[in-house]
Amino acid sequence: MLFFRTLLLLPLVGLIHCEGPRYYSDRQALKLQELPALKVLILRHPLSYSSKTKQISQGIDHDLLADFAKTYGKKVEFKAYRNEDDLIAAYKRGEGHIAAGRFPRAFVETHADVIGPDYESASLSVFCRKRVDAASETDLNNLDIISFERNKNVVSHQELVKSIPTARIQVWLNGSTARAFSEISNSHADCLIANSNEGVFHLKEFSNLEFKFKLKDNFSLNWMIAEQQDFLNPLMRSWFQKASREGRVQKIYEQYRIYSEELSQSDIEIFKLRTKSRLPEYITYFKRAGLKYGLPWQLVAAVCYQESHWDPTARSFTGVKGLMQITQSTAEYLGIEDIHDPEENILGGARYLKKLIQFFPKDISYNDRVILALAAYNIGIGHLQDAFVLSESLGKNPYHWNQLKTILPKLAENEYYKNTKWGHARGSETVEYVERTKAYFHYLASTN
Repeated sequence: MLFFRTLLLLPLVGLIHCEGPRYYSDRQALKLQELPALKVLILRHPLSYSSKTKQISQGIDHDLLADFAKTYGKKVEFKAYRNEDDLIAAYKRGEGHIAAGRFPRAFVETHADVIGPDYESASLSVFCRKRVDAASETDLNNLDIISFERNKNVVSHQELVKSIPTARIQVWLNGSTARAFSEISNSHADCLIANSNEGVFHLKEFSNLEFKFKLKDNFSLNWMIAEQQDFLNPLMRSWFQKASREGRVQKIYEQYRIYSEELSQSDIEIFKLRTKSRLPEYITYFKRAGLKYGLPWQLVAAVCYQESHWDPTARSFTGVKGLMQITQSTAEYLGIEDIHDPEENILGGARYLKKLIQFFPKDISYNDRVILALAAYNIGIGHLQDAFVLSESLGKNPYHWNQLKTILPKLAENEYYKNTKWGHARGSETVEYVERTKAYFHYLASTN
């Protein structure tokens, strides 16, 4: 699995070597400030954009463009589309300033007025059922292959026909990688040609599929900029370099790399089975809790799964009970009368999670407060505050998860915990808890 870990989601940090730190004029910056809001047309795709509540949206393109807007103090409005054709049509009608959809540069060149910065290094790979013997391009002959229209500017249909003349190639004008994988998994086709990162992202959902080989390497993904807003291009390039140097770009990519690294194939298979066998019994309670406390129901469900695997009889060695693994003292604090009642337990756990989110300063982003709240739900607010103090003493930012997660394991080391207020804690388990909960949340959010 090492291949996947090094392949997945590589931002183009350090690859844009010909551009200086600032190469826009004050006039261009002023033109951005004159816009009431930055309008982004974006493709609904788990790695580009998905939204479950007004407070939480996610996706690499969404997070990067939100950071760009924040850097320049601009409000950003996202309008999502379910397929490339509708998005491109809206872009051509001038309905947005930027269009984003994880498009290869060659595809962007055929549609865009102005090409935005290279923001991710990409490749096309071949994914097939495990029993299909395909180690090279010529092995695809006599097989049923699915490809996408958006791939044609990287590897054209004509090139494929010439190189694998006896392959039966279906070119999908629209459609998702997940749906194509489902077709292959169900033996309606043999192999898929897809963006490598997207393929790896979805691969663990299908135990009978695997990566076979790279077909085309080293092309970039780019955004489209409207002709009337060409002043955005130098601003975006300067922002990308600065955000890359400061680690903000890498931080965004880390969130989506976790999905494929933290969970094993077995984890995913068991989770998928339980989304069918156990989730339906409690989904109404998750949605009710999410609505009541302003949380995505998928977040409540992910916490619950990580706590108890949606087993209402679960009880840990420390005495916590029920679906959300709430202690008796916490249950009394939350006003839970029957800790064994699934609905009460879920509502109580959601209320506690909301209180933890509200505990952290509002100048921290909402997504960062959610991550810190997950850590506090597991380790307790006292131990987390110990980790904050330790982080600051070691020159780390306690509110940046990528830094905090390197500090939490030190709470189990005598050298460090002997000077803390709350003493020894199994911080490495908290890191695993947060990462796995995030992974389950991303799975539920991207498939529902």
